[in-house]
Amino acid sequence: MKKNYYTLLSFSILTALYGTSSWASLQQRCLAGVPHFTGEVVQTSNNDLPVYIEADRAELNQPVNARYEGDVEIKQGNRHLTTQVVEVVQTGEGEAIQRTAYAKEGFDYKDNLINVLGQSAKINLNNKDADINAADYQFVGRQGRGRAEQVELREDYRLLKNATFTSCLPDDNSWMIEASEMRQHIKEEYAEMWHARLKVHGVPIFYTPYLQLPIGDRRRSGLLMPTAGHSSRDGYWYNQPIYWNIAPNFDMTITPKFMSKRGWQFNGEARYLTQIGEGVIAGEYLGNDRYDNYQGENRSRHLFHWQHSSSFLENWRLNVDYTKVSDKRYFNDFDSNYGSSTDGYADQNFRIAYYQPNYNLSISGKQFQVFDEPEIGPYRVLPQIDFNYYHDLADGRLDFKFFSQIARFENDSTLMPKAWRFHLEPSLNFPLSNRYGSLNIETKLYATHYNQTKGSSANAEVQRSVNRVLPQVKVDFQTLLANKESFIQGYTQTLEPHIQYLYRPYKDQSDIGAKLNSQYLGFGYDSALLQQDYFSLFRDRRYSGLDRIASANQFTFGGTTRFYDESGNERFNLSVGQIYYMSSSRIDNNSDNTSHRSSSSWSLETNWLISPQWNWRVSYQYDPSLHQTSLANSVLEFNPSGNNLVQLSYRYASREYIDQNLTGAKAYNQDIKQLGVTAAWEIADNWAVVGRYYQDLALKKPVEQYVGIRYNSCCWSAGIGVRRYVTSKEGQKADQVLYDNGISVNFELRGLGTNDHRSGIEKMLKSGKLPYIQSFSLY
Repeated sequence: MKKNYYTLLSFSILTALYGTSSWASLQQRCLAGVPHFTGEVVQTSNNDLPVYIEADRAELNQPVNARYEGDVEIKQGNRHLTTQVVEVVQTGEGEAIQRTAYAKEGFDYKDNLINVLGQSAKINLNNKDADINAADYQFVGRQGRGRAEQVELREDYRLLKNATFTSCLPDDNSWMIEASEMRQHIKEEYAEMWHARLKVHGVPIFYTPYLQLPIGDRRRSGLLMPTAGHSSRDGYWYNQPIYWNIAPNFDMTITPKFMSKRGWQFNGEARYLTQIGEGVIAGEYLGNDRYDNYQGENRSRHLFHWQHSSSFLENWRLNVDYTKVSDKRYFNDFDSNYGSSTDGYADQNFRIAYYQPNYNLSISGKQFQVFDEPEIGPYRVLPQIDFNYYHDLADGRLDFKFFSQIARFENDSTLMPKAWRFHLEPSLNFPLSNRYGSLNIETKLYATHYNQTKGSSANAEVQRSVNRVLPQVKVDFQTLLANKESFIQGYTQTLEPHIQYLYRPYKDQSDIGAKLNSQYLGFGYDSALLQQDYFSLFRDRRYSGLDRIASANQFTFGGTTRFYDESGNERFNLSVGQIYYMSSSRIDNNSDNTSHRSSSSWSLETNWLISPQWNWRVSYQYDPSLHQTSLANSVLEFNPSGNNLVQLSYRYASREYIDQNLTGAKAYNQDIKQLGVTAAWEIADNWAVVGRYYQDLALKKPVEQYVGIRYNSCCWSAGIGVRRYVTSKEGQKADQVLYDNGISVNFELRGLGTNDHRSGIEKMLKSGKLPYIQSFSLY
């Protein structure tokens, strides 16, 4: 008999396809279960407001006191009191008059902040003060309720004796805090509790002599909810975030993490917002890593991250993005929000710029910390000075642009030369356009000078002074043709042909930089072969940077067709194009760097909005010289509403395409074939499920597997995540595939603020080595 095997992923997909969502969101349903204030909130002082009293019977002793009995109602501004017996006492005269109401034999008190049922009460009708005995209270317009033997209601605070508090709705006692004394600060939106005991379904599980708890949306210092779990790399681990609200514009989160196999790690993140900028400063530190697979001599491992963005003195901008880790394997051995093992390097750069309407000037620096140990690493540039100028000539009929750059390059390897690069790039564009299309004729000049010094250990000499001058001519034509009577009834079709001619003469540039090469070095100082897609067919250059500017004598033919429905919404587009080389594109006399073919690969991009719920995107390249597909990416996504989605993706890159884009040794000896599926669904407001599976078809092994399930109620939330993904270790064999298996759990108290009812599905989608990326949408 054939057996059927069901994985956690298949379960999550079935749940997603057959799950149903309720008529209202969880937040709406939770807030529907709390009392709401009706009418307009009165801001006037109570002493200036009249008091309205209705009762079956009244005994008046003016002006000293009055007694009311039988269905008594007292209204004053936002306050409303109903009871059976009440006595109103008035003392003093003129502006010093004091009015006090005494409710007996049970009462129901309501205002715009709180509802209270109690045995007896003393209410000051001149202000917002009230003293209550045997109270059962509930917040208005937000979650929060409890009981207290004695309550003092004041304008700025509430003081409760022998009290309880929970954010759960009535008839739900999932959790509750009991305390001998509670002080709820109304404006600051937090509660202080003394001798507090946390109970879950009536069972005490935690005691503390003092506790602070937020009862609103304002930030408060204190402990955040922890997470815990187990992984084959870290062992059992526990994460305890501590939040410090230093100032309204400055806060910090400190997170000690204990790992049974590795020890204590201390993580911190500080956020700041000032008049001149905003940013994040973060650090991670593990003093003595006991991880067996880490073979480094220095067992102290750490990370530093700084990201800053600012505007000052009206026209100045400053941006900093700096990340540094203690060792090359840091992101393999730690999960961090500031980098990933898939990146291969960490950015370290800054840029300060000055902007004016017609020009801008910037000074920047950039270097990389690579996570391999190459013999020759990438260059760093400091300083790099860029200047851009824009101006219209001939009454706007000509566009003049001028770009210039001065840059200094250095390398840690003593084999590599150092250099100053001076670059000028003026261009003149003659745009012509009418209702039928546009024609742009552009001329440009690349003028570059290098002042090079050979490395201290280099054997080969470098040419000290190198000059390169290259003119360029580009003619670009585009038009748009629309037809309301397309072959699909009810749709309007457009055809958008795009033709470009590009000419640039050849110049041997092998004297720029060293003849040595590596995976990270590229060509010269900052040039590398750019990857291609349809949109890149129409760019000027094949290489990034300025050190390699290839010759060009080529036509690019492409076009896009689009379909619009009767409402004017774009439902489908298809772009196809190819470059035809009139002569080979070269940068030097090395045949490996020459395009010997008569044409480039065919490039195709398409997006199809099948329905408001279904979207399909495809990117494809076909190499006519090899008669094979070189690159293919496809994403099919079903997204009926909100965060509910199912995404199927496929990624392919041929070995020849990969080797073509690698510099140095061609070490990649196989195709990339990866199939992935991601499913996420919010079920009936309470459940959120995420499943993710990526399979490497070439290796016939999974790359990453993840299932996360979270239950959300009005006052608490709990989640569990199970993950298995490919990892690596030092000394790993070439044909060896290693996995890290992990599980994590998380518990949160909900309902303490007005906007904390999210399902958690977005956070689960972002987790992992290959997080969810939204498919391009035509809407």
